[in-house]
Amino acid sequence: MPRVALPIVLSTVIGLTVGVPSAFARPQRRAVARAGSCPSAFVSRAQRALDAYAKTSKTTGIAVAFYDRGQSCVLTTGSEGGRQTRAVTPATAFAMGSIEKVFNATLLSLDIVKGRATIDDAAAKYLSGANGARVTPNAPFSRITLKELVTHSSALPRKPPNETQRIGMNLYRDKPLPAAVVAFLNTWRPSYPPGTKYVYSNLGFVLAGTVAVELARQPYTRFLSEALTGPLGMTRTGVICATPTAGCAVAHAANGRATTRTPVGLWTTGDDMLRFIEANLGDLTLPPDLARAIAQTHVELFRVGPDHAVGMGWEERNRGQALLLSKDGLDSNFSSWVGFEPNRDRGVAVLRNGDGKPEAGEFGQQLLVLAASAQ
Repeated sequence: MPRVALPIVLSTVIGLTVGVPSAFARPQRRAVARAGSCPSAFVSRAQRALDAYAKTSKTTGIAVAFYDRGQSCVLTTGSEGGRQTRAVTPATAFAMGSIEKVFNATLLSLDIVKGRATIDDAAAKYLSGANGARVTPNAPFSRITLKELVTHSSALPRKPPNETQRIGMNLYRDKPLPAAVVAFLNTWRPSYPPGTKYVYSNLGFVLAGTVAVELARQPYTRFLSEALTGPLGMTRTGVICATPTAGCAVAHAANGRATTRTPVGLWTTGDDMLRFIEANLGDLTLPPDLARAIAQTHVELFRVGPDHAVGMGWEERNRGQALLLSKDGLDSNFSSWVGFEPNRDRGVAVLRNGDGKPEAGEFGQQLLVLAASAQ
């Protein structure tokens, strides 16, 4: 497969003494409302593919946000689930799972843009837990950087051992980091040198999100709303759907039964993910600091392999002649995926209230191929 160079290379990464990387420095523009502006031939083919995918993956309901060089649409199929027979709409909310990592990375990036920290700072410098718990100076974690947290190169485990509640619950509910997590960090010893290997860590990103909140000196939900989702016009993204109500999807397991487990973090809609894609492609007019922060999350920070790098939460891979930045999510039988191709000004988000195979990312990439073939 021909290698495509990642579009952003900085000699000094996220200090930030440099401007927005050139690949994302084109003037931003406010696009006019384009609801349902995708070409009819594409919509017809994509809808057939979506309906078939829902059947194959045994998913009750799906929403797909699609954007292609100024044209956009949200396609849906199925129902919200549970006892509801309401059809999925572009405004139906789904739990996004680990897509929230790139939201949290953007908040941390905004802190960095505003000069509150640098990407190479030690995370422990800003981290505190319940009752003022802090990481001790002699603990190995005291040397783990923000860069290592957001690139999954910190050597931290996926989650703390013997956790009594799912990691992240406190962050998304405006509660302090449990003192037990800080106690774990004080006794933790890395099994390999940090900064040398990519190993996915939910714990690392919860810590990164906690640092972002500490730096902003705001509760998480307020910081998210005022700094990110509000400016993007994402009106139904956040810690919503605490109880099943109209407009909130209900997840289903592979056996078709509704899930009762509560998702950990953020929910979003097809309409809102369309805005998120546009913002990451530079196609929305945003406050300068936020535009810069979003672009910063795309910067390559850790090289995993010849065709795989990591930015601030974003997985960056080469797909033929295109660079793809993506993130997937899975939480309590909800599954999701968002991906975009900067050099083609195109992106897709898939939200599902099920987690059957094929995965959401596989279908999202199928739609990107379908769009390319229609050119």
